[in-house]
Amino acid sequence: MTTSVKPFAQNPGRDISKDRPAPFPIAQYYYDQRLRIAEDAAVLRNLIAAVDWAGDLGPAQWAQWYSVALGFAPDLILELGRGYGNSTAVFAQAARRLDRGRWTERTKIVSLCRTGDWASIVAPRIARIVDKAWFANVDARRTDILSADYGEIIADHERVLVLWDAHGFEIAELVLGDILPRLVDRRHLVLVHDISDNRHASVPRSYGGQPLWKGSKWQERVGAWDSRINIGWMNSRQDQVIAVADFSARNGLEIGSADHEYAEFFAAHPAYADEMRQLLGEEFFSLIGQWAFLSLNGKEGPFHFPAVSGGRAATNRCDIVTDELPRLPATIVTDAVPWAYASKFEWRPAAQPPPNVQAWIRCRLRVDGGVIGVSLLSPDEQAFVESQVVSSAAKPVNVLLLVPDLMQRGSLVIHTWDTPTSARVRIDELALVW
Repeated sequence: MTTSVKPFAQNPGRDISKDRPAPFPIAQYYYDQRLRIAEDAAVLRNLIAAVDWAGDLGPAQWAQWYSVALGFAPDLILELGRGYGNSTAVFAQAARRLDRGRWTERTKIVSLCRTGDWASIVAPRIARIVDKAWFANVDARRTDILSADYGEIIADHERVLVLWDAHGFEIAELVLGDILPRLVDRRHLVLVHDISDNRHASVPRSYGGQPLWKGSKWQERVGAWDSRINIGWMNSRQDQVIAVADFSARNGLEIGSADHEYAEFFAAHPAYADEMRQLLGEEFFSLIGQWAFLSLNGKEGPFHFPAVSGGRAATNRCDIVTDELPRLPATIVTDAVPWAYASKFEWRPAAQPPPNVQAWIRCRLRVDGGVIGVSLLSPDEQAFVESQVVSSAAKPVNVLLLVPDLMQRGSLVIHTWDTPTSARVRIDELALVW
C-alpha cells in the first residue's frame, strides 16, 4: 500500500500537534452579526451605490467582510489595495459601528493604494450620505505599497485585520516576508481577495480551450482573461495564489476558504441558513465569498518566512549630494497645477557603491496638502524612468526609486501629481541604498 507524502513533509518542520483550533470563526461571525447587518442594510446599500463598483465586491461580500470586521473587532485595519474603495467603505462603516460606546481608542484604518479614485470620486459621494465623523477612522494614502513603513503603521496595535487585495509576487513577498512576521505575537487575521474554492464556487476545472496560465502579467499582455490557475482547492487569476500555496506547504498550514467555511457551517445548521435568507435575502446572504484567509494565531512555531528583496532589503547607504538642496531638511512647495515641476535637481552619491550593484534612491519626506510625485527622469529628460505618488500624511514616509544606471543619472523631480492642489513637502533625507 502506498501513502501520499505532503510537500516538504520529509523536512524538519514545526510541531503541528501543538496547534490549537483557529480562534476566528469566519462563518460564526456571519451568523452572529446578522442583526447588525440587517439594521445597517440601508446604510450599506447607500454606500454600495456611492462606490458604484460592484464588479470588485458584490453586496453579499460586503456583508461578509462587514461581519468579519465586527466579529474580529480589530484596532487596526490595514488595507493593501483600495481601487474605488468598496472595502474601504465596508471597513469604515464597521469601524463606526465598533466605536459606538467604546471607551478605548477608535479602530484605525490605514488604506494604501496608488490610485486616486477614492479621494477624487468616491469619498465626495459618500460625504453626501454620512457625517464628517464617519471619515475620522480612515487614513487613505496614495503611495507605493512596497515603500510603506509597516513598523510605523502597525506600531502598538494589538488586533490587526489585513486585507490583501493588491496583486503580484512583490506584494506577496511583502505580506509574507515583512508584514506577517510583525503580526506573529499579536491577534491577526489576513483576508485574501480573488481566490475561489473550486469545491464550491462555480469555476471550471477544465482549461476550457484556454492556454496554460503563465502569470497575471502574461494574462494582461495577451488578454487571456479567462485563463486561471488551480492549486489544491484554490482557483484564481492572481499570482499570490502561488505564494500562498507555497507558504502553506512550507509551514504546514491550512489556508482558510470562506466558501468552505460557509458551506460547512450552514449545512450543519440549516435553520441558521433559513434565518439568514429570511432576514438578509440573497442580496446580503450567500455561501460563496471567493476569498481566502490565514492567520498564525493558534499555530505553534517556528515559521518560515521569505526574505524581502529590492530596496526594502538594502543594508548599505550613503548620502546623496545635490547643489539645489545643500542642507536637509528642506521644504519645497508645489504649484496647484497637475504635473507641474516644483523642483528639479542633479544628484550624485557621496560614496561610490560597488560596480554593477542594484541601487535605489531613498527619499524620506512628509507631505501636507495635495498629492505629489517623486520621480527620476531619464538622462535625456524625456520621460520618467521611476515615479512614486505620495499623499498627505501625519508622519514622514520613505519613497524608493530604482536607479537603472548609476553612471547615467537622470534628474530627480518633485512635482504635483494629477490633482490641482498645492502641497508643502519637507525632505528629511536623500540617500542611495543598496
